[in-house]
Amino acid sequence: MALRNYFHYFNFIRKNWNFRLAFFTLWHELRGERKYKIHTSGFNNLQKEKVLSKNKPAAYIYQPVNYYMGERAFDYISSQKTSLSITDFGCGMGRIMVIAAHYGFKTITGVEFAPSLCRKAEENIRLVKQQFPDIKATIYCGDAIDYPIKEEEVFSFFNPFDERVMLPVVRNILKSLKEYPRDVYILYFNPTEKEIFLSAGFVELWYYSKMEYLDFSILFKKKEVENWDL
Repeated sequence: MALRNYFHYFNFIRKNWNFRLAFFTLWHELRGERKYKIHTSGFNNLQKEKVLSKNKPAAYIYQPVNYYMGERAFDYISSQKTSLSITDFGCGMGRIMVIAAHYGFKTITGVEFAPSLCRKAEENIRLVKQQFPDIKATIYCGDAIDYPIKEEEVFSFFNPFDERVMLPVVRNILKSLKEYPRDVYILYFNPTEKEIFLSAGFVELWYYSKMEYLDFSILFKKKEVENWDL
């Protein structure tokens, strides 16, 4: 990736938050892109994307999960001995999918409604498959509401949309739990709609924050727990 792209991203963080966070972000962007050998840095105003979806107004600006925060979350999930399947809603360029592959996940799905980001995610997945040829990684390019949830045990979100989309997505997760009873974990970065999960019977296992603006929540729903309706 050209250095000017890193500079633009640094400036974006600096203007919207502060210098300290911008330097922290830049350091981990450079480290993470080199470590995972992918190209996912930057930001994208999804409202300017050519997306034919009635849910476009519910989408936020695309930003990838900070590598430091992503690795902290996956360190925890790995310690729970979960199965090896994950779906990332609002996968963008596929960063979480690539990190998941490095943490041993074998079935990895990215859900993204912006075609340009889907293409970039597919490029990064091709790169990671060279390192992990046994993984099954796919991109679902379409609305999160329409994605057919099956037996995934981990779901990831980086504040990809507001409650207009999050509410039906959570309903779909609950419906899948009735069809395929199982334990489910949620990795929710910048968890602005966390209350939707809590009202649906999920419990928060861990909340982690750093530098005021970076945070994530890990939520859990055990299969024996009765499914709540929203």
